[in-house]
Amino acid sequence: MRTQPVRARVRMTALAFCGAAVVAAAAPAALASHVPPRAAGATRIAVAASRLPVVVNCAMHAQTKPGSYILACADGNSGLARLTWASWGTSAAFGSGTYTFNDCVPSCVAGHSHSFPALVALWGAKPWPGHAGQQYFTMLTVIFTGTRTYRAGGHEHRLPQTETFPLSPHGGA
Repeated sequence: MRTQPVRARVRMTALAFCGAAVVAAAAPAALASHVPPRAAGATRIAVAASRLPVVVNCAMHAQTKPGSYILACADGNSGLARLTWASWGTSAAFGSGTYTFNDCVPSCVAGHSHSFPALVALWGAKPWPGHAGQQYFTMLTVIFTGTRTYRAGGHEHRLPQTETFPLSPHGGA
């Protein structure tokens, strides 16, 4: 089908544009690039790769380019799934996936799950406490790309266009 490659190009263009907008608007000073020391040939590439910031999961493990990420470590009621990454650099990472959460109406056990397509930006790399020389992303911004409305408790709710979550050095938001 001819429309699929066009959609993919439009999605990646939107990802790049929105990612740049998040970086420019959110915290330009916090996103200043760390330039690794110069080394020769393959050593330079290995040094740069080892200095990429990570995202910390709920098990307190470092991850780069995870396929999924839980935001609510206590109960797993919100997170990101089907993540694909367009870039993962020293100051930011940009990808797309599905944002999923439980509405907890009437309770989290009896609540319903809702999923929305989204672009994702990780930013605000800082030193990861207790992990010498390793940085982790401290902020995650979700940009919703489609509908953001859902029904819960007999009412219609609408998510904001973007949501930013501070990330814990212990995992999740």
